Amino acid sequence: MVLGMRIGGLAAAAVSAWLTLQPGPPVAQSPPHVAQESVVQSQEVVEHSLVYRSPVDAEVIDPFRPPAHVGAPGNRGLEYDPEPGLPVRASAEGEVVFAGSVVHNRFVTVLHRDGLRTSYGYLGWIAVEEGEWVALGQQLGTTSERFFFSIRHGDRYLDPALVLTAGRVRLVPHLEPRGRSRLPAYG
Repeated sequence: MVLGMRIGGLAAAAVSAWLTLQPGPPVAQSPPHVAQESVVQSQEVVEHSLVYRSPVDAEVIDPFRPPAHVGAPGNRGLEYDPEPGLPVRASAEGEVVFAGSVVHNRFVTVLHRDGLRTSYGYLGWIAVEEGEWVALGQQLGTTSERFFFSIRHGDRYLDPALVLTAGRVRLVPHLEPRGRSRLPAYG
């Protein structure tokens, strides 16, 4: 058996050496200026990486549930259960690209340097104007009876919980209907 393992190891080494020496397809070389541009772009992303914070201090009552396709049911952001009148703060610095009403509901959308857009919905009142530059934590308005927050990259919605930087973690008990425990009962 030991002899078989040694022969197998030698065979694997021989195949590896043979593959290394075999000429492969030519590798496309990018011009030096393209490689330099990509390095500069990646450095800019690192230098301009943004911190995203939760826009309100309230409990999330409906998490992100991506729709199967455009127009399908789902939740394209996070829905919170705030007290009416709580301040809504910018989750990151950026430019206000929309501040106004959509079907009698007030919304603010902020475009950030990294290309992400955050939207804050169902506001009681709006404290910013379109074209204004806002800082992280700057008040955008106040909550109404409910609050919705979403993050998009282009037309694709992202799970805000994966983008937000945890400042304070709050565990909330989740009660399941009786008789449907996920853990086995003891004794």
